[in-house]
Amino acid sequence: MNYMRMLRQYVGTSPIILAGSAVIILNEKGEILLQKRVDDGLWGIPGGGMELGDSFEETAIKEVKEETGLTIKSIKLFSLFSGKEYYHRYPHGDECYNALAVYICDDYEGELYISDGESSEQQFWSLHDLPELSSITKKVLARYLE
Repeated sequence: MNYMRMLRQYVGTSPIILAGSAVIILNEKGEILLQKRVDDGLWGIPGGGMELGDSFEETAIKEVKEETGLTIKSIKLFSLFSGKEYYHRYPHGDECYNALAVYICDDYEGELYISDGESSEQQFWSLHDLPELSSITKKVLARYLE
């Protein structure tokens, strides 16, 4: 069973600390891969919540594979993100404070496909011409572009 679903059985929609990983994936043109979320229609970088026993790096690699079909060959830790400014309330009511390890990857293989039902589109975007981003992705990319 998914750790988050199991935990939600006990706490309902109450705020929790959600440990997870996300990945800034760059193609050969320096464009960033973004996904359009089904639940709120906003774009964000691939990533997700940690499962019991997984490391941040394992979570990053697994989530990218599940969400995009890409296989990461190597990643580098970019930064950690946590605190009250990383609070999120999902459209269905679940609340969390994210504690994220964000990685950078430009060494991957495979073809993009949508398989997890969480996103409706995937596309590489110029860092200077981005679509409407989720609040957390905005903060992550602001730090990346500093």
